Amino acid sequence: MKKVAVRAMIILAAVVALSLFFSGTIRTLTTPKVRFLTPRQGKFEQITELTGSVYIPSAEDLTLDLPEGTTLTLNSVKVQAGDEVKKGDPLFSATIVDFSKNMANLEDEYNTARSSLRNQERKNGEIRLTRNEQAWRTAYYAASDADAAKRDRRVDLLALLEEEGLELTADGKLPENASEKAQEAWNSYTDAVSASEAADRQLNTLSRYAIAESVWEDLNTRQEQQDKMKDAEEQMTQLTVLSRLVSAYPAPHKGFISAVSVEKGAALDASTVLMKITPEDAVPVIRADISDIKQTVSKGAAVEVEQDRWTTYSTKVAAVGVNADNTRYADITITEDLIRSYTTIRNLAKNDLKLRLTSRAQESTCLIPATAVRGSEGDRYVYVAVQQSSTFGGTQTIVQKTPVTVLNESDTVVSVAEDLTYSQIIYQEDRALNEGDSVMAYENEE
Repeated sequence: MKKVAVRAMIILAAVVALSLFFSGTIRTLTTPKVRFLTPRQGKFEQITELTGSVYIPSAEDLTLDLPEGTTLTLNSVKVQAGDEVKKGDPLFSATIVDFSKNMANLEDEYNTARSSLRNQERKNGEIRLTRNEQAWRTAYYAASDADAAKRDRRVDLLALLEEEGLELTADGKLPENASEKAQEAWNSYTDAVSASEAADRQLNTLSRYAIAESVWEDLNTRQEQQDKMKDAEEQMTQLTVLSRLVSAYPAPHKGFISAVSVEKGAALDASTVLMKITPEDAVPVIRADISDIKQTVSKGAAVEVEQDRWTTYSTKVAAVGVNADNTRYADITITEDLIRSYTTIRNLAKNDLKLRLTSRAQESTCLIPATAVRGSEGDRYVYVAVQQSSTFGGTQTIVQKTPVTVLNESDTVVSVAEDLTYSQIIYQEDRALNEGDSVMAYENEE
């Protein structure tokens, strides 16, 4: 009997052992395998690929200060959009239309006036005025000039009052509700009145020394011819200076050419905009549209500019802003290394540029790999591993669904508002999971 009992005990032990073995094996086969991770605190970073192009801001129109009626013919343009120029660098070459003809006409006017003057001197000889006669003549011209100045200041004043819907009072005074600008014009006018009255008084004191009519007419004729000679000479000088200037027109200051508006053979006058040039302190940037980027892009954010698949250049965001159509943009600094690699800004501007923008949050948050964050917009969650005691005294790892508030996310990482750094997050499961499921780690990952 004892032998039978012993044999029965051995068989029972074997059955129990086999049952435990197969139950463990079955549990291992049927329980989902997962991996676990512990989230970390850090500042969310996202790398976004963008496309940018060279942008030259604050360009001003370049026009020419030409005498009235003067026209030029453009012979050549020596710069292109994107070129950097220094003060004095030649921008274009042009010639004055009918330059030779106009110079010949002015020479004729000068020679005609000079001949008339010499003829006047020949007929009447040299006129000698006494000191008092010379003083009267000077006072006469001064009074004439002062009267003309008074007239001009009065016209300016009346025109300004007309614009403001006002007029002088009945006794010729400025109305009380006139603007500050009108008050300045009134002061200029009253000063001119005082100067004219003083010039008239000076002329009256010398009236007894007035020059004889025949002498006066001769002097006026001579003065007219001298004025014509002077005017013709000044115009010839201006044309000569202008002709030399436009033969290699110099850049007015250091800057970048943002656009060229004219071509060889074009006719130019004072209203023609030849090109646009930046102010001396303005510099080109790479401008990229960031309207589709959800996170904040700040000044100083790191950017890489890709020249080719092997070469990149590091730079930073110089400024961010909003266009008139409410699209957002980032302006990126063009470094000296980047310019040297392309030789010139113009070469850099020929094609769109590939950019990688790295934006970093200002505050630390809980960061979780993107593969561990589940759900769709409005219902985002993670599975957290919870240890639970079993009926037979062991423990099981149970899936617990935990909602999260997504602050930022990229293809690789998600920033959430909740602090889950003390939790074990479940991810990379080998089959679909539900809340309450029992899970276990992949082999060799306990």
